[in-house]
Amino acid sequence: MISVDNQDLFEKYYQAQYDFNTASLSTEEIDDIKSLVREKRVNYALAPIGEKIFNWIMEQNANVRFELVDFDSEKIDGLLYIPQSGSDKAYIVLNSKKHLINQIFAAAHEYYHYIMDYAKIKKEPYICNFSALENVNEKKACRFAAEFLLPEDALRNEVRFFKKRVMPFGERMAFEYYAVLSMLLTVKYQLPLKAVIYRLHEEGYIENIDEYIKNYQFIKNILQEVQVFDKQVKHLYTCKNDYFEVNSLIFRQMKMVYDAGYASRQEILEDARLLELDLTFVNNMFDEIDDEDEEEDDSELIDYVKQIWRNDP
Repeated sequence: MISVDNQDLFEKYYQAQYDFNTASLSTEEIDDIKSLVREKRVNYALAPIGEKIFNWIMEQNANVRFELVDFDSEKIDGLLYIPQSGSDKAYIVLNSKKHLINQIFAAAHEYYHYIMDYAKIKKEPYICNFSALENVNEKKACRFAAEFLLPEDALRNEVRFFKKRVMPFGERMAFEYYAVLSMLLTVKYQLPLKAVIYRLHEEGYIENIDEYIKNYQFIKNILQEVQVFDKQVKHLYTCKNDYFEVNSLIFRQMKMVYDAGYASRQEILEDARLLELDLTFVNNMFDEIDDEDEEEDDSELIDYVKQIWRNDP
């Protein structure tokens, strides 16, 4: 564990508010990012990663550790911290006051800095000063994070499936349909809503991005109000991150054992009682597994949004 006791120092190096608009990147720069994403996601293919990213980064990089810090300033989303000059160790430090969905994106963003920029700045004496890098580098890190969490091919499949399942034959995807799709992808891929909207724009599915950004808060309000997503949305918009719980490692191991079929649900619960673990976390784990197994039902959300969109936002 690292001790962060000089918040004034850290605030000099904070990651400014993320810029999801990466339109200024060149075609070559974007192609390089897409290639990097495919390389890093090879074992996950197109499956959602979301909050699994914390485990994934740790498994891929033995020298990377995570810290969740209660910063006084809410300006800080995340930063890459090197304890001493020339050290091979690095810490991705996340702000505990940020929502889980933002912590997920911050982890992916800072991971890009680790794999692409670490060699350039590892000789810095204390902290990796990303504010000194060209702004284009921040845009690259944002584009990588968004692509890593929602890859191009996965997005293409989601759009195709959505059209096939919910669109009347021959009807064009209008504003409200893309708004609904954005909400679905936010929940499924655990990527910030605004980042999802920009992903749809980046890949050519929506043209008038200004219309969606103008109505962004309205779309977000619907996402947080619709009942079908109540549990998942509350989870994403809480600051609680189960990865950092004291017993999180053993809970993750229990889930792996259960998923592999080596133990039944009852056996897992019994072991948890014997170990005097918090059964709330274990039951939540099984609830999440049940949610993953249930087929998504979009009809309630679509009917709700259609009704609301009859009024001008």
